[in-house]
This record gives sequence, structure tokens and C-alpha cells, in this order.
Amino acid sequence: MQNIIESLKNKNVEEFLRSVSSLLPPSDDISISLIKLGPHEYVLDRKGVSLVSTSLDEYLPYLSSNEKRIDYTQIPKAVKDRILQDYKNILKQLYDILSAFSRREKDYAQIVQQLGELLNENK
Repeated sequence: MQNIIESLKNKNVEEFLRSVSSLLPPSDDISISLIKLGPHEYVLDRKGVSLVSTSLDEYLPYLSSNEKRIDYTQIPKAVKDRILQDYKNILKQLYDILSAFSRREKDYAQIVQQLGELLNENK
């Protein structure tokens, strides 16, 4: 939790995202939406950041998506700036995920409490 606070103070988006990612429960089904820009959405999971591009198929009424795993250093500066502006939303998503997961895994209860305090401090 201290890493999250320090990375926000230093405005280090890469370290902030690594810290948030390390707190996510061990599941491939859980992710946090960082930012959506048009057809592109940046998503954070335990493995890092993915860029998900969605498009409407030309002849069928279906959406198709393409996921590309990117390194933290490949996140554009404009996206990093928006992440810093909207960090509370990311922490809120993390809080919701961990809150639900802590019902099964009591080890996460302390992290949920600390995260709740952090969110309440920065209102």
C-alpha cells in the first residue's frame, strides 16, 4: 500500500500500476479499466497492461476485439496523464474487487481496510 502512496506522490504512473497490479487477486478473470479512448481501452490485470481495441464488423452486427499486451513503458504520455488525474477511480475499482474477494480470502481484509482509508483521505 505504501508503494501506491509513494508512486502517486512522485507521479510515477508505471510504479503506481505495478503496485495496483500486485494487489489484484490471483485470477485471470479480474481486471481494472484504466482509460477508454475511442475504440481503445487500457486494462490492468495481474500480468500487466493490455490494450483492447474494439471494432464493429463490416458485414455482421457483431463487435470484435483485439487484445495486445504492452509494457508499462509503452503507455503513451497522454494516457499516463489521464491515469494520474483519475487515480481514484482505479483505486475504487481495486477496492471493489478486493472487497468482494476478501469474503473468501480473509488475508485481503487488511488491504481492503487500508485502501478504504486511503480513498477516504483523498476525497
